[in-house]
Amino acid sequence: MEFKLTEVDGIGILRVEGELDALTSPELTRFFRTQAADSYLHVVLNLEGLSYSSSAGIRIFLGLAREARARGGDVRFAAVQPRVDKIFRLSKFDKIVQIYSRVDEAVQSFRKD
Repeated sequence: MEFKLTEVDGIGILRVEGELDALTSPELTRFFRTQAADSYLHVVLNLEGLSYSSSAGIRIFLGLAREARARGGDVRFAAVQPRVDKIFRLSKFDKIVQIYSRVDEAVQSFRKD
């Protein structure tokens, strides 16, 4: 797994690359909590480079969204690849979080709130 955190107008953009499963999901949780959550109220998870997510990955994403919402912020998802999108839809995860085709759309959605 690889992560890269950038910022656009005070919104954290966390790019996630690789495969997310039970072995790698703790890395994402650790990075999110130590890098993104402490610095940004709103975070866009750019999943353009995420090629796979297991159910453990979905649980981690759900936990990150809950944590952000508990702090008064939120997490949006963007550029989800077809293989991961299928898992999101099968698990009904797409009914719980907001998913956008592009990162800029996800960033813009925070400005509307």
